[in-house]
Amino acid sequence: MGTTRDLTNFVAKTTYQDLPQETIDATKLAVLNIIGCMLAGYQTRIGKLHTEMAKDMGGGREQSTIIGDGTKVSAPLAAYANGNFGFALDYEDTVLYIAHPGYITASSGLAVGELLGSSGKDLILSIALGFEVVARIGAAMQPTPERGKLVWGEQYHPFASAVTAGKLYGLDADALDVAFGIAGTYATVPSAYKYFGVVAETRPMREVKLGWGWMSMAGTVAAQSAHRGFRGGHGVLDGEQGFHVMAGSDRCDFAQIVKDLGKSWAITKTEYKIHPSIAWNHPLYAATRGLVKEHAITPDQVEKIKISGMNMNLIGDTNPQGAVDAQFSLPYTVVTTIMQEPLLPAMYSDEKLADPVVRGLLSKVEMHHDTAADADFFTDQKMRFGIEIALKGGKTVKRDVEWPRDQPPMGRPEIEKKFRELAGTVLNDKRTEAVLQAIDGLENFDDVADFVRLLV
Repeated sequence: MGTTRDLTNFVAKTTYQDLPQETIDATKLAVLNIIGCMLAGYQTRIGKLHTEMAKDMGGGREQSTIIGDGTKVSAPLAAYANGNFGFALDYEDTVLYIAHPGYITASSGLAVGELLGSSGKDLILSIALGFEVVARIGAAMQPTPERGKLVWGEQYHPFASAVTAGKLYGLDADALDVAFGIAGTYATVPSAYKYFGVVAETRPMREVKLGWGWMSMAGTVAAQSAHRGFRGGHGVLDGEQGFHVMAGSDRCDFAQIVKDLGKSWAITKTEYKIHPSIAWNHPLYAATRGLVKEHAITPDQVEKIKISGMNMNLIGDTNPQGAVDAQFSLPYTVVTTIMQEPLLPAMYSDEKLADPVVRGLLSKVEMHHDTAADADFFTDQKMRFGIEIALKGGKTVKRDVEWPRDQPPMGRPEIEKKFRELAGTVLNDKRTEAVLQAIDGLENFDDVADFVRLLV
């Protein structure tokens, strides 16, 4: 019946017993990472705003918990709030640099799982499936480089929450097909370039970002709508008028979407951010950190900073005015790395943004936009950058970096460290360790609500 039905058939029939142990372990690691991001994101300025918005909208029913805050709102609004928390610091996960499934699968999964009394195994399965579907759809509908220069976004994410919530509701393939159609209808427009586009035209950036929390809510509502009995809208991904066209892409590899379904799992290939910023900044963060460590560089030694690479016109903001501007500013990432700032919410506080040392280093940044590197990203998902730091006394140090070739490991030890640092900004040490242990044994929970109670 088409690609959409192939996917919904796969989602409907897959059971927890079908998951390889590697996939189960990878799912729990993904949950650990995003729960840390949610807890830290809750306390940010943006997180507090989204908390109040969720309470304002409310939904009329006390069903699911806003993490950190403890207030119960309707399940879609809990997904909205918690999804936004997961993205507040831009410290989440990524698959192929074009999907961020953790925030949306966990936010919808926790909200619906708490409402329904789902088990930990149910949650693990639904999240793994959400990762799988959104990664396949996102990778298959990436535009050509020519089209990608004009229109781009990641508005396919509501399919992840539709799958996660729909699986928890026990929707069959037909109802999931309906949910897909609704999720596609409620998806945001591909507005990435009006969000973090040309610096001179788009700053200050919109603090709702790409509508991540809205996408969490959209997919959750889509699954609930199908569960309630809404009909119609089958095959939203399929054909010449399929979702990829609605979303602004000029191509879609339908065969890629369904190839080897169930034989490989995208969640096992998840990348975890090593820095709270857009993933495009991470290669140069790693290169700068390496230079600082190797040469014992301090801010007062720096005379000039030259950086080169992809999308400098989009991420080359040398005068960020708020947290979101700074998260998408490669210069801000570089200078705060030279300052060896802890990777915590305070790095994006108004006080840090106004710090004279930060502002002084930003004024020393020069940039070169490498358009060939832009094409490499859209064609091969490679990210290429270079940095050169001129120091007092005439010494200059430099380093080139390409990802994934030079990407440092981010495995279980690194994720645990990251989790403890982020969760520890909200929870005491005892509670932090309790949450970590609970996620390790997530499959043993009979009711997701028991797990959620640890997060407030």
